[in-house]
Amino acid sequence: MILKLTDLSKNLTKPQKFYLLYGSNTGQIEDTINNILKPKLSKNIHNYDENEILTNVDEFEENILNKSLFDDDKLIIINRGTDKILGIVEKLIKKKITETVIIIKSGILEKRSKLRIYFEKNKETICTPFYDDNYQSLLMIAQKFFSKNKIKISVQNINYIVEKSKNNRINLKNELEKISIYYL
Repeated sequence: MILKLTDLSKNLTKPQKFYLLYGSNTGQIEDTINNILKPKLSKNIHNYDENEILTNVDEFEENILNKSLFDDDKLIIINRGTDKILGIVEKLIKKKITETVIIIKSGILEKRSKLRIYFEKNKETICTPFYDDNYQSLLMIAQKFFSKNKIKISVQNINYIVEKSKNNRINLKNELEKISIYYL
C-alpha cells in the first residue's frame, strides 16, 4: 500500500511489519527513520546491507525468526535494497513474523521495479516515495532551526545558507550544525 510521508506517522498506531522507503532524497529518508519510525517501532535495531543478506540468507532468516529472551521486538533496516531482495521479503511475509519490523531503504526505483510494485499492491506492506527537496522545503527547515534555537539572522543570510546547500537536505543540516556549534 502506498502512503505519503504525511500519512506515514498517522498510520503507526497499528504498525505494519514491512516498509519500503525509496527515492532520491536520502536525507529525508534518514530523518523519517530517525524521527518517526525508530522512536515508535523498536529500540533493538539491526542494520544490514542487501549484499550481506544475499550472501548469508539462512543466517539472516534465522536472526529474524529467533526470539530473544531480553528484547521483545526488533527493527531491521536494510540499506540499498533492490529487486534482488524481493524473494526473501515474500518468504518472510508468508511466515507472518510478529516481533520484527523490516525497513528497506532504496534509491530511485523505476515504476516497473518488482520490489516497488509488490510493496505498492500488497496490503501488508507500506511503500513511501521520497522526492527531491525544493527551495521552499529547505527554507522551512532552516527557518524552524533558527526559531527553535533562538538565533537571530536576516532573511538574506537564511537564503544564502539554503542556496549553499544546493537543494540537498544533508548539506543544509551540516551547515546548520556548523552554525549552532559556532553560535554556542
